[in-house]
Amino acid sequence: MVIVDVRFNELINAYAEIDAFSQGKLKHKKLNTSSRNMGKNDLWIAATTHVTKSKLITSDKDFDHLDKAYFDLITVKR
Repeated sequence: MVIVDVRFNELINAYAEIDAFSQGKLKHKKLNTSSRNMGKNDLWIAATTHVTKSKLITSDKDFDHLDKAYFDLITVKR
């Protein structure tokens, strides 16, 4: 298990970037779907996955727009 301190600057920057990306506010990285507000816990999960260069395994669609843009997503059926 990898533990990442939430005070880690790279994690904080990834959180802010993924939030802005999800809302379609990044000029250098286009969102190819409608903008969305992600929950704060989901943003932490996404940012941690990104900075640790991990794959995210999920059973919901909350992270679909981040697949390949920030990490590889593995979706499992419930």
